[in-house]
Amino acid sequence: MKTAIVYASVHHGNTKKIIDEIAKTNDVELIDATQTVEKDLSEYDLIGFASGVYGGKFHQSVLKFAS
Repeated sequence: MKTAIVYASVHHGNTKKIIDEIAKTNDVELIDATQTVEKDLSEYDLIGFASGVYGGKFHQSVLKFAS
C-alpha cells in the first residue's frame, strides 16, 4: 500500500516531529504543503493530512493543496 502524508509544520515544528516518528516505522512519503503547491496523488492508496489547528482548521497551505 502506497501512503503519503501532506503536512504543514510552521511554528514550533511539532507536526513534523509527529509525522517523522510515523515515517520511522511505516513506508510513507511526506509532502510538505508549504513547499509543494501541487502533486499528482493518484498513485497513492492512502493519503493523510496533518498540521496544527488554526481557527479550527488545518493550516492554509494544506487546505490549498487539498483543494
